[in-house]
Amino acid sequence: MAIGCNCSAGLSNTGQPNCVTLQSVTSKLILVPLKANDGTLNRITLATPITATTFTSLTNHLDPSKRWYPVGAFENVEMPKADSIFEEANSGRKAFLRQGVRSFAGELWSNYATPQFLGKLLADRCVAFGVYIIDVNGNLVGSNDGTYLSPIPVDNASFDPKLMFATDSTTGKIMVAFDFDRLFDESTLWIITPTEGLIDFNILTGLMDVNFTNIVTSGLTAFTFKAVLSYGTAINPLLYTGALTTEWILTNYVTGVVLPATTTETSVAGTYTITPTAPFVAGTQYKLRVNKVGFDGARIWTA
Repeated sequence: MAIGCNCSAGLSNTGQPNCVTLQSVTSKLILVPLKANDGTLNRITLATPITATTFTSLTNHLDPSKRWYPVGAFENVEMPKADSIFEEANSGRKAFLRQGVRSFAGELWSNYATPQFLGKLLADRCVAFGVYIIDVNGNLVGSNDGTYLSPIPVDNASFDPKLMFATDSTTGKIMVAFDFDRLFDESTLWIITPTEGLIDFNILTGLMDVNFTNIVTSGLTAFTFKAVLSYGTAINPLLYTGALTTEWILTNYVTGVVLPATTTETSVAGTYTITPTAPFVAGTQYKLRVNKVGFDGARIWTA
């Protein structure tokens, strides 16, 4: 934060209540684009009562630019702050220039320590994003801005995930490091507790991508595909199985109109056939989307 003084104010009062809510050790981060594609800021409205689905609806938001992306749990978290910068005269007198930058460093173990997840994190560097911090007590920490709690802005160019291979004495992991925005005012940090949020924020999880492969069109009457997750092996990726007709949505991609269709899993696990009530129209673009909580995936094709 740059130097700045309110010349109309004196020293601040220093009284403290008997009990205050304090942030504990960081266990998780929620990555959030700072601004949605429609130009609105992504932030929590504090003036509106929180409901049981306030936060789970954000992790499942249909618009990726408004969605929350939970990452963690983290191990060995450090959040050091660099020394403030001063100019010093020969006399020893100092002039404050700016505060040092706050950094984050943490490790993702277990299922997170995969090259596939590394690829997802590396792509985040191209997005202007911020983070909400979740601590081990399930509190959510953000930046208070009047009637909003906003994500803490990150210097996305500093975002640096690195894959670390397992050794004889260490497990495989992804090291995540970044700097917070150098102008962020840390005195604006506020907490929403699990009691207030009606949820332990540590239980929030991100969506899993469903990918469409082995696509076969049967004229204008059917569309067959294999649905796989982003994980597994090169020969045997993990399959997306057991999805019902109600867990897929077929639309005309141009008009957005939902079209009646039946989607059934074939005898080959993870392979589905979608059959519309009326035949596809040649030359028309269609979109098939996963419609199941916890998953995200879509495919656009031309009949």
